[in-house]
Amino acid sequence: MMDLLKALIIVSEKAANIARACRQNEHLFSLLIQKKKNDEANPRFVDDFKTLADVLIQEMVKHDIKNQFQELSDILGEENNTFENKLGEKICVEIKNTEEETSNLLETVLNGDHIAATLLAAEVHKEIHIEDIKTNLTEKFHIVLEKLGIWIDPIDCTAEYINGSEGEKIENIYRNGLKCVTILIGVFDKETGCPVMGVINRPFLGTSDFGPTLPYIWGISSQNTYINSGISCSEEKSIICVSCSERTEIKQKLEEKGFKLIEACGAGYKILTVILGLADAYVLTKGTTFKWDTCAPHAILNSLGGGMTDFHETLRNNELSIKYFNGGNNCNVTGIIAFRRREVLKDIIDTLKDFY
Repeated sequence: MMDLLKALIIVSEKAANIARACRQNEHLFSLLIQKKKNDEANPRFVDDFKTLADVLIQEMVKHDIKNQFQELSDILGEENNTFENKLGEKICVEIKNTEEETSNLLETVLNGDHIAATLLAAEVHKEIHIEDIKTNLTEKFHIVLEKLGIWIDPIDCTAEYINGSEGEKIENIYRNGLKCVTILIGVFDKETGCPVMGVINRPFLGTSDFGPTLPYIWGISSQNTYINSGISCSEEKSIICVSCSERTEIKQKLEEKGFKLIEACGAGYKILTVILGLADAYVLTKGTTFKWDTCAPHAILNSLGGGMTDFHETLRNNELSIKYFNGGNNCNVTGIIAFRRREVLKDIIDTLKDFY
């Protein structure tokens, strides 16, 4: 099982390399931000280049993990991998056996853009070794691979990824910008629906941003094994992260209780602030997150003794942990509460219970 953790950390870094390449390479960046005029031949595709980056990362993770672990049959992602080029050809994005083959396929998707296809294929097939990645690894542990499924969010916080700003920071929490972008890979038990392993990669951190935290954050919570990448346990801050679209009356109640509210971008990043102890909780009353957003950070929260519950059910005195299955509705329909300390969860319940 240690081998699976290493493999997920490696593919998260390959994903980060693709995400960075699309912003740092002049040719790829021009595709990422370009807005075509209405009279140009293919108005749809270039606006969708950001989606191609998402899909490429997703398919790379599937390809690399399935090649190493044939027992893992359910590797799921947010994106559909079918594109249509300007000739009307529908093309499935997939990772081929060789860099040249992958480049040829991408060139077809990209309407003959050889440069972009070559650059992307090189990142997809680049070999990365775990020894080159600075992260804390752990002792061996065991989980039956056949029981596991994986949820991938290739680039969470896509709007900030495209905008590319440095972002504003309050209380060491980024409200927006590239620092809110995360790559999320979560593993779940297909029988119980419980998250068991999560990896979060932050591709746009600078060395000054790390502090005690590494850019690769992971956690395991399975069969009485609760371990992570060495995440510190900080003091309570009375801070709750919320969405900018959160209901006004909910925010008012929490502020009256004495919580400071900070609005931030990206579901994965908002949960990450709780994992890192920058915030005590993330409260969301709406169905705007999905299993690919929450699986990885949920597993890490569990490894810290925290968790993630259904907002509505929790306020009805039925503390229902978010579950993960292949099939059905992948939306966390009735909101979530992400927390590290149970006393904070109790305070939130006591504060908002009159709403439900």
